[in-house]
Amino acid sequence: MTAIFGKIKAMKKQLILCTFCLVTGQTMSQTPALNNAFAQAEEQYNAKNYDDAITKLNAYDKISGASKEKSQLFRIQMYREIALKDQTKKADYDKSVEELETMFANGKNVNAEDLYRVLKEQQQFSTDAAKQTKEVLSSDIVDISIDGIKIGMNVEEIPAQTAANFDWSQGIKGAASEQLNYVPLFFSPKTVSTGSYFNFKLIGIQSLVADDRTRRVINVTKIVESDKYKEKDKTGLSTYNQMVEALKTKYGANNVKENPLTSNTSKIKGMEFKTETISANLLSKSVNYFITYTITNDKYSIFETMHIADYYKR
Repeated sequence: MTAIFGKIKAMKKQLILCTFCLVTGQTMSQTPALNNAFAQAEEQYNAKNYDDAITKLNAYDKISGASKEKSQLFRIQMYREIALKDQTKKADYDKSVEELETMFANGKNVNAEDLYRVLKEQQQFSTDAAKQTKEVLSSDIVDISIDGIKIGMNVEEIPAQTAANFDWSQGIKGAASEQLNYVPLFFSPKTVSTGSYFNFKLIGIQSLVADDRTRRVINVTKIVESDKYKEKDKTGLSTYNQMVEALKTKYGANNVKENPLTSNTSKIKGMEFKTETISANLLSKSVNYFITYTITNDKYSIFETMHIADYYKR
């Protein structure tokens, strides 16, 4: 009888050990898959493919036996970005926040600071969303653009050919200012010039500024031409005049203001710089758009610039 009980005890011990090894093996085999699923969700989120990111996150939740607090925080971020672009989706965002609150109330592993931040962002949602639905551009300048970029356009909506010259992960956030209605996010293009050291020419978009809270375009500067100035040929002036005339033809002469010549002289480290400038701007309540022709010593440049009309506080 003692021998039989001993065998049964040994069999139980072996069964428990086998079960432990099986569970441990399953957990270890799941870990790479879990990490991979979450990493894929992060990759899609960083690429602004929010719907795909949610799909990947759902896959993570499906294979994860752990609590969902980590993924829930991430899901809230995604639904917020989607709702900012399409406010008909705000219910999904609000529901995801409510689920996090329920987790916290039920004693789940939700950090109080994380919950406070999420609730604060939820309160801020209306303000951030309003920045994306600014007053519709008036009919006279609804299609004004620089290389396909329009004021109020989300950076992800910029035409591919123009967007290819930017790295949208490399924006530099400016400080909030009492003089500005926006928090600037600066993007510099990969290419801002043509030629070599000996015939270097600045050309193309030199800077693009978005609102950090909404990633909507609020400021663009482009150099159309930049080269040696020849007094005899009035280099570049004909191009500038053609651009101004095209503006008048498209939007009406009454909507284009031509500004008189201005000139000034300055000295920097003993070097004298004489600058002459003429410009024309489109009269608009929504967007300030300028064409500028500038001569500095023996070099001329033609600029296109535009920014949202309420960029600066009055």
